[in-house]
This record gives sequence, C-alpha cells and structure tokens, in this order.
Amino acid sequence: MAPRKRSETQKTGIVLRSRNKRNRSPRELEPEAKKHCAKGSGSSRGCDSGCLWAGLGSLQVPPPCQSILRALHQYRLGRAAWPSLQQIGAGGSITGLKFNPLNTNQFFASSMEGTTRLQDFKGNILRVYTSSDTCNVWFCSLDVSASSRMVVTGDNVGNVILLHMDGKELWNLRMHKKKVTHVALNPCCDWFLATASVDQTVKIWDLRQVRGNASFLYSLPHRHPVNAACFSPDGARLLTTDQKSEIRVYSASQWDCPLGLIPHPHRHFQHLTPIKATWHPRYNLIVVGRYPDPNFKSCTPYELRTIDVFDGNSGKMMCQLYDPESSGISSLNEFNPMGDTLASAMGYHILIWSQEKTGTQK
Repeated sequence: MAPRKRSETQKTGIVLRSRNKRNRSPRELEPEAKKHCAKGSGSSRGCDSGCLWAGLGSLQVPPPCQSILRALHQYRLGRAAWPSLQQIGAGGSITGLKFNPLNTNQFFASSMEGTTRLQDFKGNILRVYTSSDTCNVWFCSLDVSASSRMVVTGDNVGNVILLHMDGKELWNLRMHKKKVTHVALNPCCDWFLATASVDQTVKIWDLRQVRGNASFLYSLPHRHPVNAACFSPDGARLLTTDQKSEIRVYSASQWDCPLGLIPHPHRHFQHLTPIKATWHPRYNLIVVGRYPDPNFKSCTPYELRTIDVFDGNSGKMMCQLYDPESSGISSLNEFNPMGDTLASAMGYHILIWSQEKTGTQK
C-alpha cells in the first residue's frame, strides 16, 4: 500500500542527546541526561508523524548499521525473501525476543512452550537455556547483555534465572510472588536489573549482590499489576507501565519515588497483547499505544486508538499517531536504533512510521 500523506500541524523542537559511557553508574549519568531532555511545547491532539522526525535528518548512520539498513531495504522492496521459520503451534506464543548482539543472524526467544532458547533464522535451535518440562510453567520475558554475556529470563510463577551465554546457570531465584512480566538490564550498567510482575511491584537488583529474594535494592509498589519496566537509553531513568491507566518515570537519584506519573488508558484485556510503553532511543520521548477507556477521567466520545508520544521530562503529550485504515490497538511499539523509524504491532498488522514518508507502510 502506498504511504498516506498527513496534514501539517504544530512541530516539536527536539535537542539531540549525546551518548554516555557504559562504565558509569545510573546516578552519575542522570545530571548529564537532564541537560539533553526534549524541549518545546506539546500539542494535545492530532499532530502528524513528522513531529517525531524533526532534526533527525542530520544524524549519521554508523557503518555497521548501513549494511543492515540496505538489507532491510531490499526485503521491503521484494528483492530478497524473508527467512521462513517453522511455527510452534497453538499455545506456543513467543513472549520475548532479542537479537543475539554477538551474531545478528541469531536470536533469543522465550515462549509459552516452556523454553528460553537461542536459534537462527533457518529454524535451527542452537542452545536451550531453560526448559520447564511442564505445561504449568512457561517463560514470559528475557533480556541479553553483550558486554557481560549474560541472559536473564523470568517465568509465570515469579522465578528469575540468570545464565551465561555458554549456557551455565548462575542462579535461579523466586524474586516475585507472581508472574514476571518483564526483565531489563540497564544499558549502561548491565549489573543493574529491573524486574516487573503482576504482584504489583517492580524491583531493582544489583546482580553482583543477589543472595536471595530479599536482596533487592529497591521495591517499587504500584496500584495495579505491571506490564513492563524499561531503562532509558542513558540508563538514568526507569519507565513502568501498569495494567490499568498509569505510566511512571523513576530517576536514578531516587529510585524509590516516581519522578512523574502520566495518566494514560491502556487497561489489560485477556486476549490483548499487554501494552508496554517504551523510550525513544535518542530523545527523551515516551511512546505507548492507547486503549480508550470510558471510565478514564479524560475519555471523550469516539476516542481514537492512537499511538501517543509524551515528553519524558514533563509528561506532556507531544503528538498522536493514527492510521484510519488500521484502527486497532497498538500494544507494542519499537524504534530502530537510529530512532527515525517506528514499528507498531497492531493485531495482524505492523505499521511502519518513517521520517522519509509521513505516513505508514504495511
């Protein structure tokens, strides 16, 4: 389908955030991160997708990314066929997916079939890291660190397992009372781990000091079960998404007290992929799908199922993305590393929002 043009509306100014060194702690990174937060007044509704791409044209693509971008461009234009992977059937839902940072022809996957494994795009299973051997236990989340060569995964009964990439299990502990919905390693300090759970808590751990389920550094209570806890690209903030109507931003200077609360409708529904807010990889922006709730305070009649973009510092709405031909709920949104292309998972569709085309491609 050809990209659709969108009307011009108010644009938002964005300041480029510089990169940070990996060996600095989150507390050290925070003051510098504050200097590079997004600036400018935000519009309340209806801004076009161009507001995300202001100033991005000057970004330089690192040489390692150029070949990947060319490959993706060839796939999009139909010059090559996507690899075909054998499906695992009913009940085998993939719950977590990460590219192998040491080999982009491989990926890690956790699933409801009860495994966390590494495989390639030919369908070959290269290593099985965890296997529950029972239909009552499955794995719900995973994350990977390239520098420390660690794999961390969480299951539906509250266990979190840390492994080395060679398959050696480092520890297996019950860190939560219920399902672990999300695990995240800090991108700048990969010994820093955040875990989210439907037990209505997010916990922060120092992997060097884990001795048991009570050895967490901080426990962040929420009013509802939590879908996700994501560190910002600079590692200085933590973004959490509950299963009702609240997004929180925590700061490294005071992990146990939220820096800001953003009211937002994204309630949980059994047959809906859990909605998770995420960070823009270069700017202090938060992106999340909207599931209109008639009980939400600011709900309006016939409210659209938009993709909402917030300023991560002020919590103000910057713009909303909407495709009238794909009006489903966007549960998952992910930027490419350059931050100039957004992929939104919406039912049977994936919408691609790009800087070059101020519209969507399917």
